[in-house]
Amino acid sequence: MLWVMLLAPLVGAILNGLLLRKAPKLVSHLVAIAAMAIAFAAAVSMFLEMMHSGGEAKTFLAFDWLDAGGFHAPFKYVVDRLSGLMMLVVTGVGMLIHIYAGGYMHEEVTTYRFFAYLNLFVFMMLQLVMADNLMVMFVGWEGVGLCSYLLIGYWFHDDKNAAAGMKAFLVNRIGDIGFLIGIFLTYKYFGTVSFTELRQLIGHEPLDAVKIGAIGWITLCMFVGATGKSAQLPLYIWLPDAMAGPTPVSALIHAATMVTAGVFMMTRLNFMYYLSPSTMHVVAIIGGLTAFFAATIAIVQSDIKKVLAYSTVSQLGYMVMACGVGAFDAGVFHLLTHACFKALMFMAAGSVIVAMHHEQDMFKMGGLRKYMPVTHFVFLIGVLAIIGMPPFAGFFSKDEILWKAYIGGGPLLWGIGVVTAGCTSFYMVRLLCLTFYGAHRGAHHDDHAAHGHADHKKQDDHKAHGDAHGHGDSHTPHETGMDMWGPLVVLAALSATVGLLGVPHALGGHNLFAEYLEPIMLIPEAAKEHWEFLEATYSHTLEMGLMASSVVVMLIASFTAIKLYGGGPAPVLTKWRTSCSGVYNTLSNKYFVDEFYVANIVTPVREIAEFLWAFVDVKIIDGAVNSAGEICRFIAGTVSFKMTGSIHRHAMVLVVGLVCALSVLVFN
Repeated sequence: MLWVMLLAPLVGAILNGLLLRKAPKLVSHLVAIAAMAIAFAAAVSMFLEMMHSGGEAKTFLAFDWLDAGGFHAPFKYVVDRLSGLMMLVVTGVGMLIHIYAGGYMHEEVTTYRFFAYLNLFVFMMLQLVMADNLMVMFVGWEGVGLCSYLLIGYWFHDDKNAAAGMKAFLVNRIGDIGFLIGIFLTYKYFGTVSFTELRQLIGHEPLDAVKIGAIGWITLCMFVGATGKSAQLPLYIWLPDAMAGPTPVSALIHAATMVTAGVFMMTRLNFMYYLSPSTMHVVAIIGGLTAFFAATIAIVQSDIKKVLAYSTVSQLGYMVMACGVGAFDAGVFHLLTHACFKALMFMAAGSVIVAMHHEQDMFKMGGLRKYMPVTHFVFLIGVLAIIGMPPFAGFFSKDEILWKAYIGGGPLLWGIGVVTAGCTSFYMVRLLCLTFYGAHRGAHHDDHAAHGHADHKKQDDHKAHGDAHGHGDSHTPHETGMDMWGPLVVLAALSATVGLLGVPHALGGHNLFAEYLEPIMLIPEAAKEHWEFLEATYSHTLEMGLMASSVVVMLIASFTAIKLYGGGPAPVLTKWRTSCSGVYNTLSNKYFVDEFYVANIVTPVREIAEFLWAFVDVKIIDGAVNSAGEICRFIAGTVSFKMTGSIHRHAMVLVVGLVCALSVLVFN
């Protein structure tokens, strides 16, 4: 089943990318879905078999890959509770997104390339989560980075999309430098990159001061890689721009899978992070700041996908903050719930965009509840889940993180998390109100005026599928087809119920999710004293009080958003923008971080590169080579006779040469 799960999406990518280039779009779509369905069925089978055997980890050797000198890193996979959970998320949510993508991309002339990239991405993501050593994980790590570049820049004829894909690729490479250094240091000090062997060496055997010090640098370097993949400060800047790609890409890569790679990697190496409290402090602070930073930006965004993008950055900050206080299980739990409700909201937003003729400005929407009842209902569930409304999924996972942040990071870190939760409630309810409530503010325009990616669309297909996808001859929005809203219903059901896996003891539950992941967590003996608070017993009254506080903040922020945006943008907002123009401009321009990077990093590096090219390359290197050629030509011209074509002159040179040669032989 392991090989079936891994190879099914790869075969789908090969078929669509190489053999079905001229096949109808429906064939490409069905092949991609079939590959994902097979992979998901295999994942479920493996998961059930693993749990039936007690959840014990099993490793599978594919082939010996790297074996040079003393370095050995076979291509090996591991099936345990962590990778088992991730393979269900990747294949399950991935399959729903593949189904949805066929409806969303129906206007494209061809889709074989798109579905080939999607299948290839899933294959690479499975390499990442199933890897039993750092080198195999790095293959998947780089593979998802490549596929992200290809998918974000799918409409590469648009310069903005191409630039967004390149930005994602380059920013992730910066983080990957840290990840690579971490791998090198791991092998240098421990002689292996296998997770199983590292867990035995570090988790169960005493370490000297040198190795403990090395673990601090290793975990810090690994975290640099995580800041790139999981979009944390200061390398978060690629993810909002990645919204230029098709919406199914945003749902798959930037909500449910790739962006969680950093959280997954730290959880896989939790036994190393527990031994480095200083690194954990950095992780917690960066996570908390990222969560708050991105949430404040989302408050004033008008593009529906940009709001969700900054929301993703913020929620990833929550996961990273949980890892930083040692609550890796809480971080992975939020990873699971976030995969459900954020994929749901991205795809629901895509349905809205399709119905609105590719309009993404929320201030040009409104009143869509009566036109798109199913999309409205599922989006409402997603919003209730992400803002932490009891008893939806986000309530349990987010409050578990806030509780662990309080006992592990103190009131300040908890306060940052609660304020961020308030911001999340405000901007998500704002998005809901501007999109689905109040009067419809959309302009009446015909299909041919709809902007988007017209160069890649076929108007005949556009009209043929109009009634099903809200693009028909009618100027008013319509509910999308079942191929698009069907997966949303499934994700809505998960968003409403999956949180019940983590009901805390304070509410009478047993936190089944924490019990499920407990065998994965390993606090080495040398670190147990520092992390003893994780296993301590606390008053349920305190936990309930903190939980109630976060719910009150959520309700206040939500009702404030309803008051301001429930019937459309309130007039007072115009006054606020004028009176607080500095704050508003700062937030709407995303704290000018991109401008800062361009002015202080991109432009200087480009100028230095241009100087080095003009001076070092052209004048010194090319000049030296050209000078050598000129010198040789000068010497050759000086010592040679002028070639006139005269036979007498050539004969004379030949005779003189022979005389000289014979003279040398005679006199020697």
